Amino acid sequence: MGKPIKGSIEKVLAGAPDDGKVNIPQGVQSVPSPASVNNANEYLILQGRTHGNYSYPDTLVSMEMVHQGKNWNDAYVSLIKEGAQMLTIRQFADFLNLLRSGSAYDGNGQQVDQKKLNSILDEIYTIRSPRRAEWLDAKFVVRNKTLGVFSGKTQINYDHRLVNGQLVAQRSEELEECLMDNKQIDISDWLSNANYQGLPSKNVSNGSLYYYAPVNGKVVRFDAVSDGANLYCGRYPAGANSSLGVRVTRVKI
Repeated sequence: MGKPIKGSIEKVLAGAPDDGKVNIPQGVQSVPSPASVNNANEYLILQGRTHGNYSYPDTLVSMEMVHQGKNWNDAYVSLIKEGAQMLTIRQFADFLNLLRSGSAYDGNGQQVDQKKLNSILDEIYTIRSPRRAEWLDAKFVVRNKTLGVFSGKTQINYDHRLVNGQLVAQRSEELEECLMDNKQIDISDWLSNANYQGLPSKNVSNGSLYYYAPVNGKVVRFDAVSDGANLYCGRYPAGANSSLGVRVTRVKI
């Protein structure tokens, strides 16, 4: 896990144990479809982009979080039941860049006031209480050498669907070169130079954002509280608390 970060032990201990159970109802349709929503003014348009081997179309991203208090698995299933998805790390980085640009449009094509964009940013990463946290779409697995191509290297799984009642990643690939140590990083450097999977460069500058490197069997969340903002790539999927939610993401028609 690399060099420890101040307060890391307390933050890890605050996570709930991962009991390995996935509570997924049977019969849920798993294929998201382009959406025309009634409350389009509550979404921002994230323009489609291509980053190396990863691309996505124009996407609607909710300004507010929903499904607070649910663990990663249950939050994802709730989104899928609504025909929606969870933001990937790469999309989340692009979403932050969109907010930071000060120029964004809602789902109706109306420009959103910069004060509103600043308010959304404040909720995401301003260092203050209370805690605000959101799940992102990535789960890490270290493949055993006997299991084939990944040969003990870390694999990132994302773009999940429900298949026969189980969350199954549609993209499973070896991590592109990225920072694999815990470190306080510069958020602007991360957002400007993230790899195509959304993770910071191994040479990312020092800064105030706490970054926790990928851990086998764990998922991703971003949060901020009075002692710092954090990009965790090592959270228990079964963990949950009232401050933790998720952002609705839909392919735009």
